Amino acid sequence: MPLVYAAYLPNAPFLISPEAFGGAGAEGAAAIRGLRLKERFNPGSAVVSSPHWVARTGFRVNVSSRPRQIFDFSGMPPSLSAARYAPPGDPELARALVASAQAAGIGAEGTEDWGLDHGAWAPLMQLLPRGDTPVVPVSITQQSPETHISLGRAFRPALASWPKPIAFLATGSITHNFDRFDPAPDARWPEGERIEQEILELLRVRNDQALVSFDRSKWNTIKPEGNLGPLFTLLGAVGPEVRPRVIQGASVMGGFGMSILEFVPG
Repeated sequence: MPLVYAAYLPNAPFLISPEAFGGAGAEGAAAIRGLRLKERFNPGSAVVSSPHWVARTGFRVNVSSRPRQIFDFSGMPPSLSAARYAPPGDPELARALVASAQAAGIGAEGTEDWGLDHGAWAPLMQLLPRGDTPVVPVSITQQSPETHISLGRAFRPALASWPKPIAFLATGSITHNFDRFDPAPDARWPEGERIEQEILELLRVRNDQALVSFDRSKWNTIKPEGNLGPLFTLLGAVGPEVRPRVIQGASVMGGFGMSILEFVPG
């Protein structure tokens, strides 16, 4: 069965406990829940790429039967460290993805290291709250956007032949500039918002080449999280013909984009 669903989701700690941040992230959490992934598509497993897992040499895919929950933050309210999210893994799917990448000449390996960092589990808690859908974490690298697109493209044969429906989830913020942080939840940064809208428009029309070669001065101004490695992998996985629906294009606390994009192949 082919890939049935994909989404790009914010992963900020605000999503874990919006009330701990004066309500910041509440709108984003509600929008993610409103996607109703389980009810609409009931995926057998979800593949998730977080910008917090950066492999040094080649891509990594977690093949564990129970990826560990990683609390990769500090100085946060206690309610965040008390949150628990522990879905099963899908080792067979993970190994199939590795094999598919290797067959395409992409450097990739299976590993039981790492797991679900908050870049993955913060949005997953809202999207798949029961925690019973198997999850396969996939890393990014410091390689080029084109290499991440190639990885996603290399995954397509494995995803297309899998016997159960699969969702592919990429996480991060298009605007991720800590220099523009403002503790007020509704703080605005007009310049960052304008640049993010330019990027969203390229995504709407799937002008991937223009996105890859996007103006570097603007790119460096908003400092996209993980250089959008997870999103580029997603674009390769869904294919060039699938255009997204922008569910939300908001930002919080000045420098952090909360854009949500939904891709429905077929």
